[in-house]
Amino acid sequence: MVVAEVEGEAPISFAMQRVMRIAQNGNGTRLLKLFAWWPVEGAPTEITVKGGGKRNSWPLPWAEVEKAFLELHTMCGSTVGALSASDVDAIKKETVDNPEKPWLTEECMTWPGVQNVFREAWELSYKKEFKDSEHHEEGVDWFALNRGITLHMKVEGLTKIIKELGHKSTCKQLWKIYVAWPNPRDEEVEVIRMNRKTGEDAVKKTWPLKWEAEGDCMVSVLKECGWNEDVIARLKVGLFDQQAETEVHKNCNPDQVVWPDIQQAFRHYVSPDDPWDEKMNDKWDPLAYKVTLRQKIEKEYLRDTLIGEWRMYCKPENPARGAAFSYGLVILSVDMDEMTFEGRSRTEGKYKVEDGKIDWDPEDSRCKLSYKEAWPNGDKDALTARVKSNAKFQCDSKGGFEQKATREDLNLPKGKEARIGEGAPVGVKKYYLNDGDAAADLDEAELQADIAEAEVVADVEDAEEEAEEK
Repeated sequence: MVVAEVEGEAPISFAMQRVMRIAQNGNGTRLLKLFAWWPVEGAPTEITVKGGGKRNSWPLPWAEVEKAFLELHTMCGSTVGALSASDVDAIKKETVDNPEKPWLTEECMTWPGVQNVFREAWELSYKKEFKDSEHHEEGVDWFALNRGITLHMKVEGLTKIIKELGHKSTCKQLWKIYVAWPNPRDEEVEVIRMNRKTGEDAVKKTWPLKWEAEGDCMVSVLKECGWNEDVIARLKVGLFDQQAETEVHKNCNPDQVVWPDIQQAFRHYVSPDDPWDEKMNDKWDPLAYKVTLRQKIEKEYLRDTLIGEWRMYCKPENPARGAAFSYGLVILSVDMDEMTFEGRSRTEGKYKVEDGKIDWDPEDSRCKLSYKEAWPNGDKDALTARVKSNAKFQCDSKGGFEQKATREDLNLPKGKEARIGEGAPVGVKKYYLNDGDAAADLDEAELQADIAEAEVVADVEDAEEEAEEK
């Protein structure tokens, strides 16, 4: 093979030098036209790619690709930069005629083969590595060479697969990802993502994953859940390469994928043409904005998470209904066999806790509490709430209230001054609104005695029930 010798560097063939000139004189927009033209009718067939791996794709005979290269200027509507027969012949020499690329033949020319030869030419021209992360947005030069730009993008992304799976099976697959996602306690890190209430970027704590790495990564989680490479490749496109369409946050990249990124990509593929609304949240519950990894809580942690003193914050959504207020709840005992709990108000006799039930779902590792507050005037308020792994819970309120609670002994500072004093944070003070006396610590010994007594009573009741069953 005739080559050009460059001192201190590996020899470069004359054909590759010609491809390099094409790369130096362009920015990849013509290759995007070639990509748009490339037909993807029918089922994909298995091809061999660089490195010997197997993929499903839509290969073409070289003669068809050659004709398309020669007609690119017509597709683009401009003769500027039109490829000559010699240019296209150089591309052929570096692909289907290249003995170092035996997977490319006269009968099997592939889109990755086109990308690879131009990526090689780009790297030789600019003497640096082509990084997908630097060419991941449409409109950026040489976006066409990004490895995420696959022919699978043209086959409806994941929308087609979701339609074939159906609503129930798709939700089941999403819950599998949710459960498999590692979220070890106290190991969350800060990321920047959009706050859905304000619509602005904000700091959030969660458990990001790299897309591909040794150990736990996004690809390993997806494969653990039974996803094949084709589906994973389609999701990758939506996460990194089509963010303008999928509205996945710009900070989602191969080094940092978070659960909300996965949710947003799937929202797009589930409903590519219509905006996402509350009805969609209800129907596609794993994709609801309120479903976060913090709601995952292992069953063995439930008892230790629940037992203790909680502070409840309530705020009417309509200010005309009154001011925000707070009150206390003490959970005294948990029966993991019956999945029930006993509790009382912080101030003895203020209200009674009745019918405390725990609903833990093995399919999604989420826990819901339900109970009634029985007040002296005869009123009974029924509450349901999602428990979070950080010892907080959010009430499912449809009565026009924002209602949430937090474990006082785990999440709030000790001492009245730190809770409601002048320098106390607003996020702490709100748990003592209109209940300032509660900011004084409960007698810890007295509280533990109450918990111990409640557990003894619960054990006796269990024993009596077992005796009756026998």
